[in-house]
Amino acid sequence: MDYFKILNLNKEPFSNSPEPEFFFPSPRHVACLQQLELAIRLKRGLNVVMGDVGTGKSTLCRQLIRRLTESEEDRNDIQTYLVLDPSFTDSHEFLTAVSATFGLPRTAGTESEWQLKENIKDHLFRQGVDEKKIIVLIIDEGQKLPVFCLEILREFLNYETNDSKLLQIVIFAQTEFKEILKSRENLADRVNQNHFIRPLNFRETRALIRFRIAHAGRPDGMRSFFTLPALWAIHRATGGYPRKIITLCHQSLLTLIIQNRVRAGRRMVQATAERLLPVVLREKRWARAGVLAILTAVVLLFVVFFSDQPNYSRNASLTAITDASPTPSVAAQAVSLPLIIVAGQPPEIAAKPAPALPDGLGSLKIHESGTALRLLRDIYGPAGTSRFQALVKANPHIRDLNRARAGEIIHFPAIPTSPPPFRSGKRWMQVAEKKSLEEAYAFYMEYPGDGPAINVIPAWSQQTGLSFLIILKRGFYSENGAVDAFLDLPPGLSGEVKILKPPAEDKVFFASLPTS
Repeated sequence: MDYFKILNLNKEPFSNSPEPEFFFPSPRHVACLQQLELAIRLKRGLNVVMGDVGTGKSTLCRQLIRRLTESEEDRNDIQTYLVLDPSFTDSHEFLTAVSATFGLPRTAGTESEWQLKENIKDHLFRQGVDEKKIIVLIIDEGQKLPVFCLEILREFLNYETNDSKLLQIVIFAQTEFKEILKSRENLADRVNQNHFIRPLNFRETRALIRFRIAHAGRPDGMRSFFTLPALWAIHRATGGYPRKIITLCHQSLLTLIIQNRVRAGRRMVQATAERLLPVVLREKRWARAGVLAILTAVVLLFVVFFSDQPNYSRNASLTAITDASPTPSVAAQAVSLPLIIVAGQPPEIAAKPAPALPDGLGSLKIHESGTALRLLRDIYGPAGTSRFQALVKANPHIRDLNRARAGEIIHFPAIPTSPPPFRSGKRWMQVAEKKSLEEAYAFYMEYPGDGPAINVIPAWSQQTGLSFLIILKRGFYSENGAVDAFLDLPPGLSGEVKILKPPAEDKVFFASLPTS
């Protein structure tokens, strides 16, 4: 009997075959497909999709073909051709393969490369101009393309009318193709769009697993096959790579059946991963040990902070949450959430002389694509007329801030805001803290665009002086929201994360948060 029937499913949820109905529409994959489809319909020429092994490039390739041939009208107007393995030995072999792919008739004898190119060009003009069709050549495993193939593809892009390319080319390749493009500048200049497919974050990993199980016939509302700690273990073991996620989930469900259990926990997933991905897990063993060491911190966070205890202690003893714990809360199952409660100021810092309220926050240089008004919003938040006027007064060397040019230095005065920017009733998550405006803004500009949105909040107190808090733009009324936001943070930030306490009476802030 098929294992999925034992689990009361209609079909296998974690098959490694590219089944179209199991395509998980993550935001980044959907955005890539939409941009590719638009570029093809607008006849923009060459588009490239790159990513590591197992990020879903081949699946995207099949989905693109599917989207371009869904309707009868598209099937008549768009012709798609797929090259699965471009490991050709010479240019004549490549041209012959392209000619055969397009369905061009072979003539008696061996055709020269020139004749093959002419036949292909005539075909593209006939189909693209006379019959007004869109011809799409899709190449998978593009990192295998030899140099002579890249030169021929560049020549194909020269076949064009006054307003469009006659051949649309989409190359799906591993990340090393980026270096190949760099070495072929005359081809790189012709790339319309470069798409980089990154691994899934935890929220997307969890959604992918639930999506595939639901499409395999699991009714809504039924208990999941995986606990939340198990889902986190899957994400950590696979790094968010879809192919590894699918393989590990498949093996975990088989382990469920063998052990006659109905739900996989963290330990089961980790044991399965050790067997399945031993080399990867050995390399990550140091990171996994750190995650397990932090497991206990979640109890302090949600038992002490969210229960509104009046006093906190950094040295409180913690109890680990495991799969065997009786009915743990959702927050407790969130595993490694190293949010630190700031318990109070150490005596040696409090004993230092109190610094004075600053006159200014620091200075920043306008970047090539930046403006003074953008800097104003980035540092002060929603900026009213009074802040703009104060900024003008602090920068007499600039005649018109609206027309300030790249390279000019902007000085930011310290303008206290009242009331404090943090809305009462919410929990606010700080992901970093910097001691200078330059450091804070560099962090802000380099922060990944697919992470939860952040804001820079300049703050001052007698105990700590001037500092720059990097906080999540959105506050949280519930612990579940904080857990999800934490798990979506870019790698490397977890050790700096804190939940902010209500501000001390002497705390002064110099920025506002957006009201949305």
